[in-house]
Amino acid sequence: MTNTFYIAANILFDLETGKTTQVLLLATREEDATYFTEPDADTYLVFVRSRAERVSKNTVWSKQKTNQRTGMFVIQGVQNV
Repeated sequence: MTNTFYIAANILFDLETGKTTQVLLLATREEDATYFTEPDADTYLVFVRSRAERVSKNTVWSKQKTNQRTGMFVIQGVQNV
């Protein structure tokens, strides 16, 4: 059995200070993922792999071409459970 996740990049705004924070979230549907150009997808994939491996060794992260937008990619994680 597997769980499939996609990376969704968001920006949070602190209403009091105006400070922004960039965060990556896990989405369960490709439609909710952030679409990246290929160079950006490669960069985010390296970033996610290096951090996620500390937490979960049984998840394989990869860059996937999406059918939702031509020439765009998503970052997908498949976890064996």
